[in-house]
Amino acid sequence: MWRIPLCDLNYDENEERAVIEVLRSKWLTMGPRTEEFEARASEYLGVKHAVAMCNCTCALETAYAIAKRRRGWSAGASPVRRGAPLIAVPDLTFAATVNAALAVGARPALTDIDELDSPLISPGRAAEILARERGDKLAVVIVHYAGFDCHSDEFARLAAEHDVMLIEDAAHGMGAWARSGRRLGATGQIGCFSFFSNKNLATGEGGMLVTSDDDIATEARLIRSHGMTSLTYDRYRRRSTGYDITAPGHNYRCSEITAALGIEQLRKLDRANAARRRLYKIYRHYLEGAPGVILPFSRSDETIDMGACHILPIVCRGGTMRDAVRKALGVANIQTSHHYPPVHTFSWYRRFLGEMLGDLTIPEGSALGDDFPPPESLRAPSLRWPVSLHYAAREITLPLYPALRQADVEEICSIVRRVAEN
Repeated sequence: MWRIPLCDLNYDENEERAVIEVLRSKWLTMGPRTEEFEARASEYLGVKHAVAMCNCTCALETAYAIAKRRRGWSAGASPVRRGAPLIAVPDLTFAATVNAALAVGARPALTDIDELDSPLISPGRAAEILARERGDKLAVVIVHYAGFDCHSDEFARLAAEHDVMLIEDAAHGMGAWARSGRRLGATGQIGCFSFFSNKNLATGEGGMLVTSDDDIATEARLIRSHGMTSLTYDRYRRRSTGYDITAPGHNYRCSEITAALGIEQLRKLDRANAARRRLYKIYRHYLEGAPGVILPFSRSDETIDMGACHILPIVCRGGTMRDAVRKALGVANIQTSHHYPPVHTFSWYRRFLGEMLGDLTIPEGSALGDDFPPPESLRAPSLRWPVSLHYAAREITLPLYPALRQADVEEICSIVRRVAEN
C-alpha cells in the first residue's frame, strides 16, 4: 500500500446503501436505476440522450460503428487495410481510443499533440491529416486529456467542414466545460465517458455514450443489447411482450449496481471537482518557479476552473530528471504514474504502422535530451509524432483526488523541487 496513493475513491455510506438496495430489489441489470442514472446524466450534461454501457471502450466502439454505418460501410469489423475508412485519433491517449477503431474495422490516423504545456491535438494538425489522407473519412476523435477542453468548438467547425463526425473521448472530462459553455462531451455528435475506479465519477467499471441525435441514440441502444427492440425490464414492466432483432449488436449492458453507484457519485461530482480544482491550484503554487518543471493547463485560473482536473501531470526538463523524481517519490512511499506512452510506440502498433507507413523512427528516451527541446526538435522531420514522444519522455502523473490534503501536496512538491534544484 502507498502512503499517498495516486487516486482514491470518494465513497461513503451512500454508495454502500445504494448497492444494498439493488441487491434487495433482486433486479441486477438494466432496470430502474439504469434509467434513472441515464436521465440524471443527460440532464447534467445538457444532452437529450445518455446510454449507459459496461465501460467507455464499448461506448467508443459503438460510436465508431455508428460513424461507419452512416457512411454506408458494413456494421461489423473487417480486416484493416489501406482502403479501410479512416478515423483521426490522438497519438497521446489511452490505447482504448485507438483500439476501438480497429475493433470496428476502421483505420486510425494518429495525430500529434501541439505543446508540452497543453498536450492536446489542434484543429490545424487534424485538418492536415484530413486533407492529406485519401479515401473515406468517418470521424475526428478528440480526447479531453486530464479533463481539459480539447478545442471542442473549433473541432466542431472542422468536422462540419470535412463532413465527418466529431466524437469526444471524455473519459477524463466528467463535469468539465468547453469554452462555449457546454459540458465536455456535449459538443460533438457523440460523447463517450468512463466511470472506471480512478475517474472523477467512479463506479468500478462503467461508461456512457451521450448524444442529442435521436437516431444515434436509437442505434446505440440497439448495439448495446444484441440489436433487440425491447429489453427484459421492458417485458417485466409490461411495456412489451416480445422483441425483434433489427441489426447485429453486442452485450454492452450496464448493471444496476453500476448505475446505483453512478447516481450517488453524480450527486457528489460538482463538490468533488471543486476540490480537485483547488488542489490543482495548490500544486501550481508550490511548483511555481521550480526549475525544469512545467504544470500543463495552469496558465490561468479560468482554464483550471473549467476543467475536471482528473489527473495532475507535470513535465520535467528531461527523462533523467523525470526518473529521478519518480524514484524520490517512490522512496517516500508516494505513488506516481505515466499518462501516456504514445500509441505508436507500443509493439503491436509499431508493426501495424510499419506495414502501413514504412519504418518508424522511435528513439530511446535518452536520445530526446535532458532539457526542454527547442521548437525545431519538436518538429523534427525524422519523427512522425515528435511532440508526443518528447512529452511522454518527460511526463509524471502526481496524486490528485478530493481527499488529498494540502500538507500532502506540499510534501510531494517539496520532493519534486529538491530533485529539480539539484
